[in-house]
Amino acid sequence: MLVTSGALLLGHAALTLFFSLLYRPTPAPREGLPRCTVIVPAYNEGPMVGVALGSILVGDYPRDRLEVLAIDDGSTDDTWTHIQRIAREHPDVVRAIRMPKNGGKREALRAGFSAATGEVVVSVDSDSRLDPDALRQIVAPIMADARVAAVAGKVLVLNRYSGLITRLLAIRFFLAFDLGRAAQSRFGAVLCCPGALTAYRRSAVMAVLDRWATQTFLGEPCTIGEDRALTTWLLRTGHRAVYQSTAVVHTLVPTHYAGLTRMYLRWERGNLREGLTLLPVLLTRWRREDRWWPTIDILLELGQVPLACVAVVLLVTHLLAAPLDILRVVATISVFALVQSLYTLRSERSTDFLYGVGYAFFAFLCLQWIYPWSLVTVRNGRWLTR
Repeated sequence: MLVTSGALLLGHAALTLFFSLLYRPTPAPREGLPRCTVIVPAYNEGPMVGVALGSILVGDYPRDRLEVLAIDDGSTDDTWTHIQRIAREHPDVVRAIRMPKNGGKREALRAGFSAATGEVVVSVDSDSRLDPDALRQIVAPIMADARVAAVAGKVLVLNRYSGLITRLLAIRFFLAFDLGRAAQSRFGAVLCCPGALTAYRRSAVMAVLDRWATQTFLGEPCTIGEDRALTTWLLRTGHRAVYQSTAVVHTLVPTHYAGLTRMYLRWERGNLREGLTLLPVLLTRWRREDRWWPTIDILLELGQVPLACVAVVLLVTHLLAAPLDILRVVATISVFALVQSLYTLRSERSTDFLYGVGYAFFAFLCLQWIYPWSLVTVRNGRWLTR
């Protein structure tokens, strides 16, 4: 079983690498840009929300075609003060919206989509900072292809050099985006367009907005994984979701193991929920082309949960019987991680690519429990990092 599963995973990894090497971003024009609304939902973000809004305002997107909705989702700190200050300084572009109470990120985004006037709506997390050309780059695929309803930006780690955890996450983020989402983009089926930076075709979102906002799972309201869920709704309705590597955002990540695992638990629960939701659709003729790769992605994503449980048990029992075989395990992980890390070197051009090998061992030894625990607690909708 493990041999077969390992062969499938290695084959998938090889194809992912192949398709990612074929990926090319959509060229971004400077003229004829659409009206763009940027939604920045914030909860207890403090001064960082000012950094996020400031990075939007100093970008190269034409101000006469830009609208920024800064939404305070019932914060109990000084977030609203920072939002009001930015709105006063830029009244022609920024509109401050205060939710009457904390309703969650999904509800704040719903208010933003409803209030937006742009034909393209971009979501930006309040703990993130955009590159100056990020907005112009992120709208390009929507302008170029009428089938595209969502565009995922490239997420890098803002606090990369804060410690070992953040350095490891920097490589993990790079591989997830420049490798995984680049391959998915070849088929117009990026499975999760991230909240940190995603552009949406507003007309496509409005067609599913209420269903997305009131979505439930096993009878409970969905309060996590809102970015993955919205991507799922758009894919289910026949739209394409792509990746734009030239649209870059830098976001804060946890600096300690506890915060990292809480973030991963929230993500994995959302992935399980949306994978189970999307799989029945993928097994039908949900669109005329490019159906096979997202189906394989979802099947392997869901399959890694029971596989992780079985693998850990078999590995422990086997190593107790033949402890020297640990060398084979170490060699396998090292080779697999080094190949991925060399892909990172293609872009990074620094010795930091070696952290990819470190992350592989860290994930194998310290994060495997995330998968089974996410399955056991899949109904848990708590944010965990708030």
